[in-house]
Amino acid sequence: MEILVALVLEIIFGAFSLWVAAKVTRVETTFVHMLSVSAASSVAGLVPVVGWLLSLVVMFLLIRKLTDAEIWPDAVLMVVVSWFISLMAGMFLVGMVISILS
Repeated sequence: MEILVALVLEIIFGAFSLWVAAKVTRVETTFVHMLSVSAASSVAGLVPVVGWLLSLVVMFLLIRKLTDAEIWPDAVLMVVVSWFISLMAGMFLVGMVISILS
């Protein structure tokens, strides 16, 4: 049950960060498309050993198919910006939890 909840949260959070990254990099897309990309990428990431690579391939292919972005440089920049947004949001959440528990 915990894995399913974590997967759903990862899909929603990943879709939001991809959507914000698309807005920052001026890629035309919708939140529903980014939700599809995030869901497929997250499920592909569950494959043992090669899941991380399969997840990246699925993500780039779906971004290419569902948006107006080319793989290089638009999709790559969008994914890098998305990871940066996720990192900053994660650090903010950890800081909030530490602040509350202190």
